[in-house]
Amino acid sequence: MSGLVEFSVGATQLPGGRLELTLDQAGALRVRHRSGGTEVVRAATVDPAVPARVLNALRNSEPGVGGGAAEARRLVAGELTWADGTGTPVPGIARLLEALAGQLIRPELPGQLPSDLVQLAAVDPAEAAPTAAIGTVSGRPAFALAVGGRGFGLAELADNGASLGASDAEAGLLPTAVALGRIVGQDLFAVGAQDGAVQVWDATTGALLHGTSGGEGAQVVAAAVVEGVPLAFSGGRDGEVRAWRAEDGKGLGLLAVNGRGASALVHANCAGIDLVAAAGGDGTIRVWDAAAGARLHLLVGHTDRVTSLAVLSLGDQAVLASGGVDREIRLWDLATGEPLAVLAGHSATVTGLAFTELAGEPLLASCALDGTVRTWDVYQGTGRDGWATGGAWLTALAVVRHGDGQALAVGDERGRIRLFDPATGTLLATWEPTGPATGPRPLNALAAAAGSDGSQLLAAGYGDGTVRLWEGGLERFQLAEDGGAVSSVAVTDGLLVCGTVTGAVRCHRLADGAPLSVPTPHTGPVTCLAFGESTLVSAGADGVVRVRRALDGTPLLRLAAHQQGVTALAIGPQGERPLLATAGGDRTVRLWDAVSGEPGAVLTGLTAPVAALAFATHAGRPVVLAGTADGAVRAFDTEDGRAVTELAGGAARVRTLVCQEMDGEALVAAGDEQDTVRLWHLGSSTLLNEAPLDRLPLAISFTETGLYVVGPGGAITL
Repeated sequence: MSGLVEFSVGATQLPGGRLELTLDQAGALRVRHRSGGTEVVRAATVDPAVPARVLNALRNSEPGVGGGAAEARRLVAGELTWADGTGTPVPGIARLLEALAGQLIRPELPGQLPSDLVQLAAVDPAEAAPTAAIGTVSGRPAFALAVGGRGFGLAELADNGASLGASDAEAGLLPTAVALGRIVGQDLFAVGAQDGAVQVWDATTGALLHGTSGGEGAQVVAAAVVEGVPLAFSGGRDGEVRAWRAEDGKGLGLLAVNGRGASALVHANCAGIDLVAAAGGDGTIRVWDAAAGARLHLLVGHTDRVTSLAVLSLGDQAVLASGGVDREIRLWDLATGEPLAVLAGHSATVTGLAFTELAGEPLLASCALDGTVRTWDVYQGTGRDGWATGGAWLTALAVVRHGDGQALAVGDERGRIRLFDPATGTLLATWEPTGPATGPRPLNALAAAAGSDGSQLLAAGYGDGTVRLWEGGLERFQLAEDGGAVSSVAVTDGLLVCGTVTGAVRCHRLADGAPLSVPTPHTGPVTCLAFGESTLVSAGADGVVRVRRALDGTPLLRLAAHQQGVTALAIGPQGERPLLATAGGDRTVRLWDAVSGEPGAVLTGLTAPVAALAFATHAGRPVVLAGTADGAVRAFDTEDGRAVTELAGGAARVRTLVCQEMDGEALVAAGDEQDTVRLWHLGSSTLLNEAPLDRLPLAISFTETGLYVVGPGGAITL
């Protein structure tokens, strides 16, 4: 049988459309999903265990000769074919292929397969669409304009207005959103980028005030108390490793890995020095002094991605264990960086490592995708024992107290935690999640910790995005999905930190699961920016809204707003507290308390995604205006969410929207992708005027006598 598998299906767990997938024996995966005139293509590398399982299943399935309806599922492996609607329908292993495709096309949705199985290929950034904002600089009307691939700049808001500063294509930032605001007498300019970064400048002096770097979504995390302060560390497929203070989310800097990212992170203490070790996709392990940020060792030996790290502290010494796709486990002296041993025995990727003790001697335990658990003599560097656990992929490993001794807690692709006696391999207990599940729920990560009351706790991160804290086989609490499947967990001194497959970082209090702030960037392009009275709000294609203090970047809120990405954003008054409105690809508008983050009304009934939002007053009540991709502008009551009125006039996508009170009357102006600006009287929903332009309207502002309009060619007045 050929090692190349081709699979196509007309209807999948993805919304509508058609799916085509190819997978070869080396693990190269390519998925194409077409729906509603759009096409998404993703490439990835999957663990060798995946094509091995698929091909083994197909060898045991009787093939047919093809045929079947055009929209039916079809699977081809070399010269062999299976097709629904024939005598040899597509076998059950196709569900694994559909799950793989789903995790590539929609990684923010619950994952049905362990996160370590799939590594997305790098995607070239798309050219950003032009974007603009209007505000003031040094008391004068001004605008910010960013054109894809050509940098960004500030200029006076007038025909042929003078430049107030600019960047160029060499600035290293591909802008996707801009904003101007005035906070405590200071004019600010913010830029969001293709890689998720958000940066804020003093618009008058051009000085950079603060910002997040992009491209470093946190799939893996670590946590530790360093010099008495709880710290968290995070890293992803690209970018550097970040360090930040857990109690308030204050960023403490980067640990440089030359942009290569991290596939595993761990904290260690050696001779009183706090260390952080990060393993990369290339198999290289870097070790830093966590307090000083200085790199101490570069450990080279693995020939492929490292998936797991564990540390054994021995007084003034420490041993680091590492394992991964090359199936080897390596031991390192953390004091010197010297290799100690290479342990071979697993026949598939090593996914979990943990140190324990047996008869007073240190013991290393490991698990792998081959379905086995093995134990190793640390001092001798040799194998001690091993046992099979029933064929399921094993995904994570931790050591917990059990009775008067210790047990190995092993997680698997079915979401189970099984406890084994490390001396005999005897199964001691099985823990399974409670509550409803919509399908397979793999367990992706485990971390053991001691509770403040001396209890033994075990944090578990699952493919459905939930995090559960176990105590003696009972769930102490469960944290709901936020940011996609959980791929990594770490615990320390009352702190629980999680990384997800979409790159979001979640930080919670270990005692009760209460969320804490984190300073991480967006994990995809920034789509919207807006300044409030003292805050900067950013939203992204990752579906997340982040609220920070505008002057120093301190994180305040993280809102999981729209799974299909945020397309529009606005801040407005609501009584004595500001209100935040967000819109997404799900054709809804959501309202939030901009201070507490409490959700408000959800506005529905829209016929297309919303591309622009603005707040206004209609008949004495606060409303939010939504301009959609089909040209409609609708007003909704912000208190009860009901539709109030519709402003008719155009059919092209609304790009910008603004409302202004003039002489006691509310006027609404909107610009669309057919280079047209329209003006309405909101109270009567009357179209007052429309004007064709010579440029695409990106931002609009009212003047005493007319309108300013900013487009790719600059500003004009109407």
